[in-house]
This record gives sequence, C-alpha cells and structure tokens, in this order.
Amino acid sequence: MRNRSMGAIVALSLVLTACAGSPTVAPQASPGSPSVEAQATAFPLTITDDDGQQVTVVAPPRRIVTFAPSMTEIVFALGRGDRVVGVAGAYDDYPPAAKAVQEVGGAGDFGVDPNVEEVVSLQPDLFLTISGGDAWKQRLRDLGIPVVTLDATDFPDLLGDIREVGDLVDARGTADELTADMQRRADDVAASVERAGGPVTCFFEVYYPPLTTLGPDTYIYDLLQRAGCDPVTASAKSDYPTWSIEKLVAESPDVYLTTPESAKSVRAVAARPGFDAITAVTSGRVLLVDPDLVTRAGPRAIDGLEELAAALHPGS
Repeated sequence: MRNRSMGAIVALSLVLTACAGSPTVAPQASPGSPSVEAQATAFPLTITDDDGQQVTVVAPPRRIVTFAPSMTEIVFALGRGDRVVGVAGAYDDYPPAAKAVQEVGGAGDFGVDPNVEEVVSLQPDLFLTISGGDAWKQRLRDLGIPVVTLDATDFPDLLGDIREVGDLVDARGTADELTADMQRRADDVAASVERAGGPVTCFFEVYYPPLTTLGPDTYIYDLLQRAGCDPVTASAKSDYPTWSIEKLVAESPDVYLTTPESAKSVRAVAARPGFDAITAVTSGRVLLVDPDLVTRAGPRAIDGLEELAAALHPGS
C-alpha cells in the first residue's frame, strides 16, 4: 500500500484482497445545498465502507492516521493535513508537509502492516486506509479505533471516495469543490480525445521481468481508457496478469506505456529481447509516465489523466 512503483502494486496484490463498490453514507447533505456551511457533516456519522464494515465517527476527527499515500493526499487536499498524526511510510511524500508526519508502517511479514502499538499511542479518532490487511484492521477495531477502508475502482468511484472523506473529516464543502473541478477537467479530456479522433491502442507495463500488465477491472485501466487509450489487454482474466512478448507483438499496440521504476528508460525497453518487433517500439512511441499521478487514487489523478491524454494524443 505504501510503495509508489507499479511493481509494488503487483507484489501487494498477492497478499491483499481487493474490495470493490462505493460506500453508503448516512446522513447525507441535502441535495442542492448552496453553501459550504449547509453541507457541514452531522455527527455522529455512520458509514458502510468498502470492506463492508459499518463505522461510526462520533465527532469531527482531530487525530487522523492515513495508511496509504492516496489517503494522505486526499486529507491534505481537503485542508485537514494539520490533523494527520500518522502515515504509512516514506512514500507518503505529497504534499511535502506529509513527510514530517510520524510513520507507523513496516510491520508484518511483508513490511506493509501498521505497527499497532504505535498507532494506538497516537490515539487516532480516525484511521483511513485502502483494501487488504483484514487481520490488523480487526485488531485496530477491537481496540476501539474507527477504521475506514476506501478503495477506488474507477474515476467516478474516486470522486465519491473524496466526498466520503470530506464527510468524515468535516470538509464536505471543500470536497465538493475539489471533485467538481476534477470532473470538469475530466470532461475536457474526454472532449479533447474525441477531437483527436478517438482512442489509440496501447499496452501498460506494470513490471518487468516478467512482463506484467493490467486487467480491465483495475482503477488504472479505467484511467487509461478515459485518457484515450484502448488497452490491448482487455481479455485479461486477472488484475495483474503476465503477458507474453509473442502475444504483444501480435496485438501491435500503437503506444507502449510504463514507469521509470519498471523500465528505467525508453532505450532500456527497446533493448529487451523481442521488443524490437513491437509496433510502438519501432515507431518510437514508448512513453514513461509518472507513477504517482497514475497509480495513486487521489486528487492528483486528474493531473495524471491530463498528462496521459496529452502523451497519447500529442497536439490535441
């Protein structure tokens, strides 16, 4: 949950169970509320999170632990960064102020669990995280800590999660403004893709070696589609499948996308055995993308969407 690289996402997918679906909230702000004040959260607030757990937050939280870089970014973007008393680790690095917050991660066989004793010592009244880690989550719940899991499955779900966090941290007005701006920018991307002639075929490298990619049920796959990418991995049966070079050559994607953590450089991709037969490689359309903007389901996802669209459709 704490690593920025896509390779880390693959590794964690082997040990964490993904949770889908949008949470439900009660109570909700009344439709059409014109002001931030009118949208203030009524506490106690009870929600059902993406783990299917019913969680009650009795008052506006003053001490928050964010156990995922995406959650850290959301809370800071909502103006509640001064209430974050704990983060997962070194990858909670945005905004820069987050790097000064105490790290509570690194426990467990894979080093991705929180140190429960450290978490308890911080006396949090809200613990925000993403999917996986059922055992330690239950331990925290048993100790009376409200644990909320939010795991975006696509861009609209991300916007819902940001509004959800806005309710939880008593910043719904700010969350509404933020998500409205993100949606407006996403709509602009969709229009620019249409003007450019529609999507181009692409392949997204998660990790190499072995060559690993994305399946159609992942958050990043949805972001790629919205950016005007038609992934050639639509037939994948899992979230992070391995892919043969032979199959990739046969699929002949127009664009090859990867991250500096996996590929190091465009030249490194072209130098791999068999890659010189891939259309995107021979045509010079291998692109390195910023993993923080693409893999983190947070406010900067809209920056990633815009950068992907510009790379896929230069000049549009």
